[in-house]
This record gives sequence, C-alpha cells and structure tokens, in this order.
Amino acid sequence: MCGISGVFHYSRGLSALAGDHVSRDVLEAMAASMPHRGPDDSVCEVFGAAGFAFRRLSIIDLEGGRQPIPNEDESIWIEGNGEIYNYRELRAELESRGHRFRTHSDIETIVHGYEEWGLGVVDRLNGIFGFAIFDKRLGRILLARDHLGVKPLYWYDDGKRLLWGSEMRTILSDTTVPRQLDVDSLRLFLHFGYLPSPHTLVNNIKKLRPGHLLVADESGIDIRRYWNDVPETRADADLDQTARDYTDLFTEAVERQMVSDVPVGCLLSGGVDSGMVLAAASKYSDTPIKTFTVGFEGAYDYDEAAAAAETAALFGAEHHPITLDFNDFDGIFRETIDYLEEPVLSQSTFAYQRMTQIVREHVKVVVTGQGADEPWAGYDRYLGEKYSQHARWLFGSTIAETLGEGVPALARFRRGTSALGIKDPVKRFAAIHQVFSPTDVDQLAGPELRASGARAEDLIEYWQGPVSHLDELNQLLYVDTRLSLPDDLLFYGDKLSMSNSVEARVPILDRELVDFIERLPSSFKLRRGNGKHVHKMAANALLPAEIVNRKKFGFATPVDEWFAQDLGDTFERVVLGDSSLCAAHLDRNAMLSLLNEHRSGRRNHRRHLTALLSLELAAENLFSSEGSSSPTALTTSLNRLSA
Repeated sequence: MCGISGVFHYSRGLSALAGDHVSRDVLEAMAASMPHRGPDDSVCEVFGAAGFAFRRLSIIDLEGGRQPIPNEDESIWIEGNGEIYNYRELRAELESRGHRFRTHSDIETIVHGYEEWGLGVVDRLNGIFGFAIFDKRLGRILLARDHLGVKPLYWYDDGKRLLWGSEMRTILSDTTVPRQLDVDSLRLFLHFGYLPSPHTLVNNIKKLRPGHLLVADESGIDIRRYWNDVPETRADADLDQTARDYTDLFTEAVERQMVSDVPVGCLLSGGVDSGMVLAAASKYSDTPIKTFTVGFEGAYDYDEAAAAAETAALFGAEHHPITLDFNDFDGIFRETIDYLEEPVLSQSTFAYQRMTQIVREHVKVVVTGQGADEPWAGYDRYLGEKYSQHARWLFGSTIAETLGEGVPALARFRRGTSALGIKDPVKRFAAIHQVFSPTDVDQLAGPELRASGARAEDLIEYWQGPVSHLDELNQLLYVDTRLSLPDDLLFYGDKLSMSNSVEARVPILDRELVDFIERLPSSFKLRRGNGKHVHKMAANALLPAEIVNRKKFGFATPVDEWFAQDLGDTFERVVLGDSSLCAAHLDRNAMLSLLNEHRSGRRNHRRHLTALLSLELAAENLFSSEGSSSPTALTTSLNRLSA
C-alpha cells in the first residue's frame, strides 16, 4: 500500500527521453502532498517525458521493495499502490519464461507481466491496485485500477499533459491546475450521496472507473474497460454443494489476503461478515489477532461493541474497543472530510477515521468484513427489488408508487416503495439510490444547477447494459458492486485507513470469490425474505449459531439526535453561511426548511443534512484559497465548525 502520482507530456514523445524533462519540483510537490500514504519512503524519478512521485508504506519486502521498479533493461518502469495476492504464482510463471527479478515485491510482478502479456497483464491480477507503467520503448503511460475499485486513481488531462495520483491533492499540488466546480458532478452527488466514477467536484479531474485502464501516448488518451466478464447464471447449481464450495473459496481468499511481512489485524463488528473473516484469519495466524471495534457513548440499540467483544473472545483475539461521543465527532469530522477530499453521505466515516487512528498504534495491515452486502443482496433495498414485480402485479404501478406516502417519517421506506411502480430497471435502480429526488433537486437548485444535464440513469446504464439479460435482482447487484460499493464504502475505507498509514484489505471482495458469487442464481442470495443466504450457510461452518443468527444492525451513529441539537447549529453556520458553496448554488430557505423539519421531528432528514454538510466542507477544502495540497490545509477555514 502506497501513494502514487506522476506527470506525462504528450507532445514530447520519445524524443523527450534525451531532451527536455518533466519538472522535478512538480514531482516533489506531488509526493509531499500525501505523506500519510507512505511514511516509510519518498522517491521522485524523472524519465524525460514522464515522471513518477511515489510514497511507500512498507508491507511486503520491507528492505528491497523500493519503487519505482524497472524491468531487466530498464525500458519499462512501474509505480504501484496496493497488493497483488496471486503474485507468487505469477512470479513463478514469469521466471519459468526467463524473467529475472530484482526484488521480492508483489508490484515487480506487474512490470514483468506487462513485458510478457502487454495490457493483458491487468486481467491476470487478483488484488487491489492502482498503478502507473511508463514504457520507454513505446513512449506511453498505462494507468490501471483494480477490478472492483478498492484503490482510487485520479487523473487530469489538459490536452498537453496527463497528471495522475492516488489522491486529488497530488494533482492540485500543481498550482497551474484550475480549481473550478463541476456542476454536473454536484447534481450527481445530490442524487447518489457520493460521487460516482469518473466524476469529481473539480472540473477536468476524473476518477478512473473500477476495472478500467487508461493508455496515454503522443496522440492523447484511450480509456478501456479491461474487466468485461459477464456472469452467466448457473441454473443447475446445487444449494448445499454451493455453500460448501463457497466456504472453501472464502477461507482460501482470507489466507491469500493474510500475506504480509508485518502483523495483520482485523476490524470487527458484532455481525457475521467480519466474524467470518476473523474466524478464517485465526487459522493462519501464529499469534492472537488484534481486533478493533467502534462503539458510541450511551445506550444505542445499534451499538455492536458488546457483540464484537464476544466474537473476539471466541477466537482468542487481543481486542481493542473504541468509544466515541459527539465531542469526538465535532473534532474528527473536520479532518475526515479533508482526507476524503470528496463529499460522502455515510455517517460512519468519522468513526472509521478514529478507529484507524487507534489501529495505527498497533498494526499496519487489517482485514475487514466490508463488501458482502452488494454481491450477496444484504440490504433492504434488494428485498424491494426482488418483490417489485409482484407489487406491480398486485397493486398496479400507480398504487405501488404511493404505498409509502402515509409514512412520512420513514424516508428509506418511501424511497423503496416509490420505486416499486417503475417498470424500466435503469430508472428504477436510479430511484432506489436517490438521496434528493429530481424534484427535490429542482426545488433546491439555482439556475446553473437546474441547467445541468447530468443523469443518474446514464451511470447506471453503463454498468447495467452488458447484464440486462440477467434477472433484475442480479442486474442490480452487479451494478451496485461496481458503482455504489467502490465509490462509497470502499472509497472512504481506503482514504481513511490510508490517512493513518493503515492498509485495509477486503477478503470478501477477492476476485475469485466475486466471480463465483455473480454466477449464482439470485435465489441463492435472497431467499424467503432473507439476504446473503449461501453466505450465511457458509458462516455456519465458521461461527457459532448465536453469531450467525444475531440481528443485523448495520453500522450507524447517533447523528439523528445530534442534528436536532448542536450539529444543527453547526449546519446553520457552515452550510447556510453567506460565503458557502451550498448557498451559492442551492436555495437557502429550502435547506433551512430541511433542518427545521428534522429538528421538529416531523421528518428524518439525517441523510440530506449529512450530505449537504459533507458537500460544503469538501468544497471549502477544494476551492478555498489555501487549497488541498496538504492534509492540514483547511485547519483555519474549518475551525468555525466549533466556533
């Protein structure tokens, strides 16, 4: 796990190898902007037309894995962020073909694989990664992001040069890059509550989509999707045998992801997913695994700290509970948004940030239970999708759309029922995911935002099109695993763990495991109203029944109550202030109405208020005069949160 960044000049081409060079000052500024991603080493390397700026967090080959790494004749160089879990198998194959390795690093496998298989090397990898390869022979740069987008990769193209980085701040450290709001991205954020790839708030800075690569040479850039596998449902699959096969694959995935030259810990909730990971990981650790859990002060029925402690004790783990209250939120949320760089709806971000601060005092690497709900249909919204056709048949489209109108306090219920009557799957999927509906946005928006033509349906259709032949629940699971999962849960998981120089791994999203899951009938995932069916069957082989059958709470915070109290005052100061981005682009009275309705208890607008507060803080970070070239750039401007 590291941080990568760099520059490539199109017009200089191959002749630049012996001529004018990329500025080392620019590269050094890029490297200096993300010390948290690589406290163990910093390297800048100029190759004429291209330059790499690299930060290292040492996990594998602690002494010899320094990057960037070349091939044998130094005609190809790589810098990479992430871990390649099948690197040993690939290395053995490449050595049998005559390749000579300089290090024991997993990343070096990619540069020799590129020599052997060209762009096809990317689809041979099982891992989490964002990397850049400079091919001196062809005068081109290759950027690639892992299959499911666990690791982020940003890029900027002004027609003359390409800049890239693991974070936006590396690109913005070049002061010639303009900081202008992308209004289309603003509209999409209001719909989704996160920024779906390739969008960011900054005009012309993009995120490479999961499972995609970018090739740049003298003629410009070419972006392609390399992970094109379309799952074909196994109609003849046997339920019991599938559960046994999945159990074996699951434990193998955890074993692969335990590879490390430093100790590996585990982020633990009281639920099944992280419990399964701990159970499997315990088999491959010679010492008690250090586990970490966040809880909240007070009696909250969604606080799983006690349940997590029971699970940790069951496997002899060295458990570290962490307790938070509002004062922690008020202090940590500021730096959380700074490190995220982008707005997010999730209220668990600040807790994740605090937890990884504690983790860093004990281990550099953790395995987590993240990522099971999207491929396995673990969320309530999938239950609605499964039975939406029945609702339209029983009630008709009009009645199905209005089933939730009598329950105004239950925003999630209303979103689900309002989508039931929409026959077109793309439009229905968009409705299921909306935070602010198109009508809400039009009521909130100023003229510039209303004029935006950005459509959530376009982003959903990009992923849904190739699998439109599957049943509609499997379509939605496929889309969510590539859209909401990488740009929401995995996005903040990476940004915040790496803000504390911690590598977070996600065994449930091991590539071989996801390939297996996506070929299963949807009835193996959602059965008799319960999601993650085969996943839970496998859990019975790893965990006691009381853990497997424990009520699922999900990770939540007391933000509802906080917005009705002190956090509501913060919202007024920050979001509704005269100089705020929200006030410039959204209707202040409409936003105040949301806050007042929430305070009164008439409606629960926690999601809307969290989204707007996060948006404003991210915008201050990106567009303030201080900029975002360092993690502490916003200390002054954000101090008014607690003023």
